[in-house]
Amino acid sequence: MEGNSYHFYELERVVKGVLRQGLKELYDLNLAEGEITLETPPQPEFGDLSTPLPLRLAKVLRRPPLEIAGQLRDFLSGRELPYLREFTVTAPGYVNLWLDIQALTRSVFDEIAVEKDKYGEVKVGKGKKVVIEHTNINPNKAAHIGHLRNSCLGDTLARLKRRAGYEVEVQNYIDDTGVAVADIVVGLQELKREPAPNERFDYFCWDLYTEVNQKYEEDASLKEKQREVLRLIEEGNNPTAELAKDVARRIVECHLNTMWRLGIYYNLLTWESDIIRLGFWRHAFELLKEKGHLVHEEEGENAGCWVVKLGDVPEFQNLENPDKVLVRSNGTATYTAKDIAYQLWKFGVLGKDFFYDRYCLQPNGTVLWTSTSEGTKMDRFGRAQQVINVIDLRQKYLQDVLRFSLIKLGFEEQGKNSIHFGYEVVALSPATARELGVPVEDEGEKGMYAMSGRKGIGVKADDLVERVIERATEEVAKRHPEMSPEEHKKLGQDIAVGAVRYYMERFNISNVLVFDFNEALNLQGNTGPYLQYAYARAANILGRVDREVLEDIDLRTVSVPSDITAEEKKLIRAIAELPAATERAAENLAPSAFAEYAYNLATSFMNFYETSPVLSAPPARMRFRVALVMSFKQAMANALATLGIPALPRM
Repeated sequence: MEGNSYHFYELERVVKGVLRQGLKELYDLNLAEGEITLETPPQPEFGDLSTPLPLRLAKVLRRPPLEIAGQLRDFLSGRELPYLREFTVTAPGYVNLWLDIQALTRSVFDEIAVEKDKYGEVKVGKGKKVVIEHTNINPNKAAHIGHLRNSCLGDTLARLKRRAGYEVEVQNYIDDTGVAVADIVVGLQELKREPAPNERFDYFCWDLYTEVNQKYEEDASLKEKQREVLRLIEEGNNPTAELAKDVARRIVECHLNTMWRLGIYYNLLTWESDIIRLGFWRHAFELLKEKGHLVHEEEGENAGCWVVKLGDVPEFQNLENPDKVLVRSNGTATYTAKDIAYQLWKFGVLGKDFFYDRYCLQPNGTVLWTSTSEGTKMDRFGRAQQVINVIDLRQKYLQDVLRFSLIKLGFEEQGKNSIHFGYEVVALSPATARELGVPVEDEGEKGMYAMSGRKGIGVKADDLVERVIERATEEVAKRHPEMSPEEHKKLGQDIAVGAVRYYMERFNISNVLVFDFNEALNLQGNTGPYLQYAYARAANILGRVDREVLEDIDLRTVSVPSDITAEEKKLIRAIAELPAATERAAENLAPSAFAEYAYNLATSFMNFYETSPVLSAPPARMRFRVALVMSFKQAMANALATLGIPALPRM
């Protein structure tokens, strides 16, 4: 392999490939790439990368680990591997790899000079389309912080997938015919409530929804009214259905404004009412019967129903009734049936489509489209190779049913490419619950408090954003008295976006996010503002470089010293890892892993800044370090953009 014939981010898989080849040639042993691990040693004296493979293979090969390590070292040394200069062995049986940091630095500078905003992009998804459905808030009240976790995660997934080369279509499904909307209609019609002058409609509905659900417990006839409203909504073409549509439309506009504040945008709104009116399920039902995979039960508890057989699927074998009913004996379709039809449409295999119309122009300049039940035909939406549904983990069973039902019904490829991106819900810390007036038990007994829309317990998304803006604006005003109040507010808003988005993205999705006002509002530590501060620090340094000197520095020709320091090396390596971090996070659907990478990148720069003078360094070193700061600034800007966080020239 000659020169830089592959991107540095491919180094790990190339090394694993060479190790596999070595095992085959030396020991006639075949190992999968996934069985070969490369890790960063805890101590720098053990190299930049190492593998414990000899320790694992000692028993299999019946040889001492150090002997295996030595033979693998010699095999690696006999290959031309760009970015690597030396291979060593340490007890009890590690093979260590040392980077050619000069070659790596030269490559990083060259790539950033050419790629600029595209640095960090990879092409693993080229030619593939992915549909990501997220947000999906019931259009009956204001968005709360749990919805923010969904939307921030979904938006970051979309950004990661785009940076990984995929064509990405972001959809927001609106259930405008369900119980949640019916409850608001009941409140408007039966309780005669109206919003106060200048009251936000979504905030008004937040309180109305709570009141209606309390009234249901007191008045059984009101629950009957709910059922009647649901029937009228599904029928359509009546005043109640029109009122429900208007409620949903007004709430969706509120939700969009909430999300746009955080840089979250969509390609398409899909409406449940259009799915019903266009007969998606009726069409899917005939398609599935024609394929012959649906079963009409003649006896047992599912007698008279059309079902999909799931009894032989391991995930469902322990259930009392593992088979899933799609059409009840009375001829009505279940929610699962409708979900199957909708999922088939996303893959472009339903054989039926929406009509479409422009909904609005979003603040980022992109058109948001909407499904309609009549109007313009288009062939640009759906037709995905992969579909990712961002829905909390409480929906895991239903998402499993959807995936395995597709497989059982003859859509094996679509089933395997139906992905549930499940995340744990958001709860409240005791301090936050107390602040909201929720009865709090002894904190030693209970560390979190669940939110409840029906009880009105929760934190509205916009209330959170406003609190963070207020806190950030106060801090900005202290640090920049020379700025105007308008500038204070604008900078405070951008810092708030960074704080909120990073808080929602950085935690592992398998953990409940215990929301705490003080932690979310903290502008120090492992936070979005810390990442923004690192970028601003780099911008500040470059702003103090003599303009003629700065304009004369070309990343492609700047001299790279042979005595690169430990902090310089850590920063160079962190910058070089951006493409690999992007690919891993995109392919593993791991926004939190990318957030961790961005934090480590920022930390590497801040450590470099504390130990490595730039402007006062000798001329040649100063030029190199300025080039390094320029490279970090671009890499950090690209990482922040992937996280949806504004890159700020000052803090």
